[in-house]
Amino acid sequence: MFHHILFPVDFSERCKQAVPFVKAFAERHGAAITLMHVIHIPAGCYGGIETAFSGLFDVAEMETDARRQLTEFYAGGREPAPPVDGYVTYGDPGNEIVGFAKDNQVDLIMMPTAGRGRFRRWLLGSITAQVLHDAECPVWTATHTEETELGKHVECKRIVCAVGRSETSLPVMRHAKDLAAESGATVSLVHAVPEPATPETFHAEGQRLLADTMAAARHQIEELQLIAGTQWSVCVKAGEVSEVVREAAMQHAADLVVSGRGRLPEWFGGLRTHAYAVIRDSPCPVLSV
Repeated sequence: MFHHILFPVDFSERCKQAVPFVKAFAERHGAAITLMHVIHIPAGCYGGIETAFSGLFDVAEMETDARRQLTEFYAGGREPAPPVDGYVTYGDPGNEIVGFAKDNQVDLIMMPTAGRGRFRRWLLGSITAQVLHDAECPVWTATHTEETELGKHVECKRIVCAVGRSETSLPVMRHAKDLAAESGATVSLVHAVPEPATPETFHAEGQRLLADTMAAARHQIEELQLIAGTQWSVCVKAGEVSEVVREAAMQHAADLVVSGRGRLPEWFGGLRTHAYAVIRDSPCPVLSV
């Protein structure tokens, strides 16, 4: 299902930990790989590359050095099999990654994340956040690349697919279905509904409303499964989206979470904040489609 993988490389340790996943995806799907390094130029230096860096940086030398390092970084000192392409450019990393993916028929971007916190640049790292927001193709990412147990998820035998209640979730389900077919993985669906904010005097009524909402959600998701041609188990829980997805991923020992990052204002997946929170809190890598 993936034919061209773009792997942005910044030569960091967290990026090195993502290499086995890139290799596994490429082998599993028979995909070509492009390693990309962007030499970041501060915004105030765009008056002209020759004058902006005159006496400061030798950009040509930086490009040559980066090209040499790319293959060595990916192969660990050995020639990669199959061979990969290396691409070095300069500019704003987020814009360059998104632009290259769009112009070169990239159908999967794989990159680890950096940063934590409530706001965009600390939540996932500004580059990852921008790519997630602007890229038209799926994006694989992981927030726990510093953890030694991350490698146990490389084989991808168990997938948790986070879905909404409308047909906008069908592309997410179909991606999970194709991934499962390629890797022989099992898939479980998870959906989060908001907890009722009712006063204590209306506790019983709130519980009935919650039960009705969960039953309706389960019914709608089963109808989506009929369209998608799947028969997966469905977990519907009340709570914050990222927390419900995290609990489901841990319960099923998931190797990958497949989640949406759509543009419609739905309860699940439509708001970018939910997509970011799912990635931030997931105990395993996330494929955002």
